[in-house]
Amino acid sequence: MALYVVERDLTDVPPERLRLDQRDVASACIQLKSQGKRIRYMSSAVVPADGRSLDLFGAESDEVVKEAHAAAGVRYRRVVEILDLTPNFVQRGTSRPRRALQRAAAGADNPDNAKGALHTMTANPAPELTRWLSDGQRLFGVCLETLENFARLQSENDMLREEVARLRHRVDVLQADRVEMVAAFNDLAGHVTQVVDRIIQKSEDGHDTN
Repeated sequence: MALYVVERDLTDVPPERLRLDQRDVASACIQLKSQGKRIRYMSSAVVPADGRSLDLFGAESDEVVKEAHAAAGVRYRRVVEILDLTPNFVQRGTSRPRRALQRAAAGADNPDNAKGALHTMTANPAPELTRWLSDGQRLFGVCLETLENFARLQSENDMLREEVARLRHRVDVLQADRVEMVAAFNDLAGHVTQVVDRIIQKSEDGHDTN
């Protein structure tokens, strides 16, 4: 699958609306995937200074990405294909843990640690950011797979409910047919009994006449 970035204008979009839009787009992706189309909502970032968001998707084409947004009713500026040029030599083990940067940021508020904190925060944060993005993408992938499995189980549950309802209706029809057959058999048995009684009565009357 290719990678696509969807750029959105958030100038008039409140935070709660943004979360709902993200949920709707993720649901639309799950629906399209259930139809056999290849698409994956990978990550989302916001640029506060520009008032825009950048959502990353993996998809078979930009048309599928546009279809997901159309189904979710979410507007966007543009859909752009991008290339992943992360170098192979970037290793997770070469970056510092996230807590180290958090301690450094906290130390920046302390005048005694300002010099060390400045050095820590300016010392090539690219590997750390790369690891954060990688971890975030994996976590988002796990969440998305969980949602997809839930949607699949929900669909199977709905199908089972429909099948149970259909079988119950069939049982009701069979029971009604059985009642009708029993009633018809009883009517037939009563009619046959009357005919036999008449035949016996006539036979007895003939013997008496003789």
